[in-house]
Amino acid sequence: MPTTIPSTKPISPWYHVKQSGGLTPLEMGVNFGLVGASCVAAQGTVHWTRTAMVQQQLAGMRGEQPLGMLAQTGSIWRSEGIRGLYRGFSAAALREATYSSLRFGLYEPLKVALDSSGGTKELPVWKKVTAGLVAGAGAAAIASPTDLLMIQMASSKQFPPPTMYQVATEVIARDGVKGLYRGLGTTVTRAAVLGATKMATYDVIKTELRRAGWTEGPGLVFTASVATGLAITVTTSPATNMQTLIMSGNVGGGGGMVNAAAEILRRQGPVGFFRGFGMQWARFGPYAVVQFAVWESLRNACGIGAI
Repeated sequence: MPTTIPSTKPISPWYHVKQSGGLTPLEMGVNFGLVGASCVAAQGTVHWTRTAMVQQQLAGMRGEQPLGMLAQTGSIWRSEGIRGLYRGFSAAALREATYSSLRFGLYEPLKVALDSSGGTKELPVWKKVTAGLVAGAGAAAIASPTDLLMIQMASSKQFPPPTMYQVATEVIARDGVKGLYRGLGTTVTRAAVLGATKMATYDVIKTELRRAGWTEGPGLVFTASVATGLAITVTTSPATNMQTLIMSGNVGGGGGMVNAAAEILRRQGPVGFFRGFGMQWARFGPYAVVQFAVWESLRNACGIGAI
């Protein structure tokens, strides 16, 4: 009777076992760090647009004449130089390293959790939207203080600009630790809309372009990124304006989203919800291109593969 020889092939540890989404648990963990690095890099290229956008959004609420995109940027540059345009970058970098790492890093694990087919079928769009929404809202709740610090630093008229430590100390001395979470509801709402729009739009557009014959490469990433940047600018502009109003602490509207929306509508009309749209697009468009390009490159370098 023939003797059965046991297989000597080693069993892969659990963290090397592919999930239905195509990544191992170890790769999902590495992906958190890669996305954080890509988001900080992207923010470094476009942070000046966020500073100018905050000043644009608050001008109308302060009773000042809002400047156009180029005029606002030029005004800050002439009076403060590059340092003024990069007000709040330290808080913005911390935000990207926490909020964005969680928002993007949680997207694929959530897709796996929602995939009842075990990876044999394309995930429905509504599940991709749900994964992006949950990841964005959860990450925003954790990182909300960094948003508040960044907005207060960007909106300050003080020169040289206050440091993140100075702003945090002032907020805590005035309102306690809970003051760092002012505007949390608006931040979570904005992040949920942004997360649902950004990852789902990018994912769906790449999928459709692949079906149309496009191959992986810079052209595919650039096209999907540009379309994604425009989509999130449209969907998040109202919440972004309310967030700036609430978190700046320089004007009324600290009572929450409803009060902030009423203030914007009363002082500026419906157009107030889209104040700074050009600057938002100038940020989201290049940010999406840089972030996705760096992220995809880092994933490929680590052997994880494309999104």
